[in-house]
Amino acid sequence: MIKTPTIVFGTQYYRPPFPDKKYWRDDLKRIANTGMNTVKLWAVWSWMERTRNNFYFDDLDELIDLCAILGLNVVLNLIPEGAPSWLERFYPDARYTSNDRYVAEFSGAANMPSAGWPGLCRDNELVAGLADRFLATVAHRYARVSNVSAFDVWNEPHIDPAFDYPKQLFCYCSYSVEKFLRWLRLKYESLEGLNRSWHRAYSCWEDVKAPTRFGTYPDMIEWRFFWLENHAAWLQSRVDAVKSAAPDKPAMTHVPFSGYFGGSGKGGLGQTLTDEFLLARKAERFGLTSFPKWLMNNDFVQHLMNVELIAAAAGETEFWQSELQAGGGLWGAYGSAVANAEEIRLWNWGALAGGAKGIMYWQWRPEPSGLEAPGFGLTTVDGGESERTRVAKEIAQRVLADDKLAGARRILPVNAIYVSRSADLFTFAANRGEKLYADALFGVYQSFFEQGIPVCFMHADAIAQKIVERPRMLYVPASLSLSNREIENLVTWLSDGTTLVVEACTGLFDEGGLLRESPRLLEQVAGLDRPEIDSQDSIDLFWVESSQSKFTGRFYRQDFSAWADDVKILASFSDGRPAIFQREVGTGLIIWICSLCSVAARSDARAAGLPTTRWALQHGYRELQKLRIPDKVFCRLYEFRDHSLGLVAVNYSNEAVKLGAQLSSEEGNFKNGFDLGPRDGGIWQLGMIAGSNHEA
Repeated sequence: MIKTPTIVFGTQYYRPPFPDKKYWRDDLKRIANTGMNTVKLWAVWSWMERTRNNFYFDDLDELIDLCAILGLNVVLNLIPEGAPSWLERFYPDARYTSNDRYVAEFSGAANMPSAGWPGLCRDNELVAGLADRFLATVAHRYARVSNVSAFDVWNEPHIDPAFDYPKQLFCYCSYSVEKFLRWLRLKYESLEGLNRSWHRAYSCWEDVKAPTRFGTYPDMIEWRFFWLENHAAWLQSRVDAVKSAAPDKPAMTHVPFSGYFGGSGKGGLGQTLTDEFLLARKAERFGLTSFPKWLMNNDFVQHLMNVELIAAAAGETEFWQSELQAGGGLWGAYGSAVANAEEIRLWNWGALAGGAKGIMYWQWRPEPSGLEAPGFGLTTVDGGESERTRVAKEIAQRVLADDKLAGARRILPVNAIYVSRSADLFTFAANRGEKLYADALFGVYQSFFEQGIPVCFMHADAIAQKIVERPRMLYVPASLSLSNREIENLVTWLSDGTTLVVEACTGLFDEGGLLRESPRLLEQVAGLDRPEIDSQDSIDLFWVESSQSKFTGRFYRQDFSAWADDVKILASFSDGRPAIFQREVGTGLIIWICSLCSVAARSDARAAGLPTTRWALQHGYRELQKLRIPDKVFCRLYEFRDHSLGLVAVNYSNEAVKLGAQLSSEEGNFKNGFDLGPRDGGIWQLGMIAGSNHEA
C-alpha cells in the first residue's frame, strides 16, 4: 500500500487521448524522480462510455498500475462535462441555453480534445442520473485501489459554457427555469409575496419568468442566488455519487478562481456562478486553479489574493493548489510567455504560505493538440528536463525533507476583509458585471500586502455561522447591498470590540436591491443622519490632523448633514465637508469613510494616508507582539505539529531580506534573525505556544 503523503506535490499527466501511450512509462519514471508523489489522470465520460452501458477502462487501469509500481499516488479527475455523443442525441432539450436562446451543442473545446463539451444541464434529472452513474462507476472500479488517493468530482465548478460565451447568461433550458420557479414558490409561498419583492402584479405563477436581461434588480439577483445554490446542490450530488461507490476515498473539487475576484480580476460570481464559500462546504478537499503569468498579468499579489480567498472558503477543509501554471498558457497561434523557474518557485511558496497542503502542476508534457498546444508543459516540448522540472524537483524535495508544514495549522490574522454575496450580486445586477466589487476587495488586500500587514478574508456566511473568531479590525469595502442579518451581525461584532471600517453607502440597498430609506441601521449606529449621494470619478480627501495629507476615493461621495454629538470627524473633502466619521459603539469603534477608498487603492495602494489599513493591528496576530516584514515580503503564521509557532514567508524582491518577530509570551529582545534570499520562500520556527509542555 502506498502511504498518502501529508504534503502533496504532483502534476496533471493524462487527459485522453494524450500523452501517447509510448511515453507513459518513461514519463512517470521522470515524475517520480523529481520527488513528486502524486499524478492526476482525467476520466472523461465521452472517452469511457462510447456506447451506452459499455465502459472502457484500459488506459486508466494501465496508468494506475504503472503509478503504483513507481510509488505514485493518483487523483482521478472525473469529467462528465466531456459527455458521450449519444447523450445529446437522447436528450437534446437539456442542452445549455443562454438568455438570448443560443443552444450550446456538443463540440470539442480547448480543454476537451475528446469532445462532448459542454455536456448537458443537470437540471434534467435523467441527465443528472446518468452523469452520476458514470461518476459512481469509475469510483467503484478504483474504490479499493490503494494508490488512488482521491476523486476530484468537478473540474473547476462553473456554468460550463460561460468561459466561451462571456456576454451571455446560462442556463435557460426549460428544466432550469422550471426548477427556478419551484424555488421561488418555496421561498415566497404566495404569489403576493413575490409581487411585493419584485414590484410586479402577476396574476398567476405561470406568468413568472426567469429574467433574460438586466433592468430591475430583484429578479436578476434572485436568479443568480438560485443558480449559486443550484450549483452547490449539483456538487453535492456528485460527491454523493462518488461516496456511495467509494466511501473511503476523499471527494474533492477545485475552482478555476475565486468567484468574488474572477479569473481576470473582474469578478465571476454572477457570470460563471463559482461561489467558493458555498462549494467548499460540500467537499472533503478543496482546491484552486492558478495561471498567474497567463491570466493574472504575472501579478503575484493577485495570485496570493485568490489563494487566500479559497483558503478562507475551505476553512478546516484541506486546501490544495490543484492546478498551478507549469509552462506557457496558449490560446491559438500567438501563444503566451512561458513561466520561468523563479516564477514557479514564488508561486509555490505563495500557495504554501497561504495554506496549501497540495500543489499539482498543470501539466507535465506540453499539450499536443488544440488551442492549448503546445502550452502548459513542465517539460521541454519533447518531454525532456527543463529549468521548470528542475525547480519543481528542488521545491518538492526541500519542503518534503523539512516536513514542518506536514500537519501545520494556519493561524488567522486579527485584521480581516469582509466578503459578501449580497454586495457582489447587487453590483452584478447594477453594472452587468462585478468589477467594482472585485476592485474594492483587491484594493484593500493589495494595500495590506504593500504595507506588510497580515490580513485575512471573512465571509458573511462564516460570521453568521459563528465559525470564525471575531477580528480586531474588519474592513467592509464597497458593500452597497447587505442583508438585514449581515448588518445585525456586523453591529454585534462592533459592540463586542471590533473596529468596523465601512465605506460610502454601506447597506444602502437590501439584499433584494431595494433602496433603504428608513431605518438605516448602520448609519444610526454610526450616529449619522440626512445622507446625500453624489458620484465623481476621483475624489480628494484630507486628514483633519494634517491638511497636507491627501488621499483618494473613487465614484461615491456620501455627505451627511447631521451627526450625533459623540461623533468625531477625522477627514474632510476638499470643500471642507466631513469625509470620515468615527464613533465608539460598546467596546468597539465604527469608522465611516464617505467614499470608496478601496477602489482607489486598486490602482494606488501606496497613496499617502490611505485609510484602508490605518486602524489595523500592524503585527497582525494575537500570538505576536512584534512583527517586521520587509518590503515585498508575504508571510503568514502557523502552528506546527509540535505546537511551536512559525512563519512561512515569501520574498518577492530582488534582494535578500531579514524578518523580525517576537511572540506575545516572550520578554526581552526583538527577534530579528530570519534571513530570506531574493525571490525565494522559507519557514521560520519562532518558539512554543505559551503554556505548552513541549520544548522548542
